[in-house]
Amino acid sequence: MMKNLVLVPLFALLGACASTQTPAEKVILKVTHLFSHATFEPQATIAEADIFALPKHEQDNFLAYYDNELKRGIRPDKAVFKYLEHRLDSFTYDGDTLTAQESLQRNEGNCISLAILTQAYANLAQVETTFREVGTIPVFRKNNNTILVSNHFRTKLLAPKSPNSSDKFEIIRAGTVVDYFPAQDSFYIDTATYQDLVAKYYANKSVDALLAEDYNQSFSMLTKALHYAPYDPELINISAVLHRRSGLPAVALTIFEYANTHALTSQNLLVNYLSLAKTQTNPQLVELLEASLENSAETPFDKIQLAQRSIKKGNYNKAIRELKEVILETPYIPEPYFELARIYYTKGDIEKTERLLTLAIERSSDPEKRSLFQAKRNAIPEQLSKNTK
Repeated sequence: MMKNLVLVPLFALLGACASTQTPAEKVILKVTHLFSHATFEPQATIAEADIFALPKHEQDNFLAYYDNELKRGIRPDKAVFKYLEHRLDSFTYDGDTLTAQESLQRNEGNCISLAILTQAYANLAQVETTFREVGTIPVFRKNNNTILVSNHFRTKLLAPKSPNSSDKFEIIRAGTVVDYFPAQDSFYIDTATYQDLVAKYYANKSVDALLAEDYNQSFSMLTKALHYAPYDPELINISAVLHRRSGLPAVALTIFEYANTHALTSQNLLVNYLSLAKTQTNPQLVELLEASLENSAETPFDKIQLAQRSIKKGNYNKAIRELKEVILETPYIPEPYFELARIYYTKGDIEKTERLLTLAIERSSDPEKRSLFQAKRNAIPEQLSKNTK
């Protein structure tokens, strides 16, 4: 699973794995031209090849297994998958973003780490890959005014092209999907490329350094990420957040304006931009950004965030409408039921609260989420008892 971030109350930062969005009509100035390069001291960063490098003995083990599978008539993509399945039998999830070699040494890693490891074996086998970003709305973990969330990154090992494929139009290329942490409460966001995968490795490392207040390292990793995905809104968002945290709000504002001007925005970027705009004397900009947030919500996560903002403003009826729309679109996701339960509990409707919490529990495939929702439901009788005393 890939680590993403949302910083609050001042920042919303997402090291997402969405595919790079490049302006189609014309090439525009890259955001790095707006950076205050003199503010940061460049640090050493890992080379792209080293991210995917495997020890010699591991290469030999894999290739021996792979060649034997091919002799048995196993398709190349399936042979790579079978080796991964065996090699990762005792692999455990961890939030760190690791290289292929680190993942093997520690026998753990997050979603990006596992996609990197898969790519490392695919490189050896010369098997083509594609990627998908699959969104989830996970449990939030706070870290110094930062809320950590997770996104899901899936790899597809592509089967060899048919000898006659040049004469045919392939709608969907055959292959094997590698999904280490399947979740029923997930939703498709976008396709991604190898370039995006490399960018996300550096982006996650940049975010880690940012949280540790190592701004020089964060800057160095971020510039590497932007080399691979120069127009990714989330990387532009991180750029603005980094400059603001480094005491350069004017540069951050310029970066946000650049993103807005060139339509390189995301919900997280707009939230950050709005936060900074509220410190300025520009009510028209605040109003414009508020409207942009309302109109640009695309994923269920975006729409739930809108409802949460409505709740904070006390607009419960509006929030209820927004959450019910999410349920109509994605009835299998637990979060809208949980948010509705919070509203009805505030309104004193305990029957609806309990029913909605039950639905949230039933629809959650994440044990941590399920425990949280169950704990909230179990606490209702106790809270009611206290209120009646």
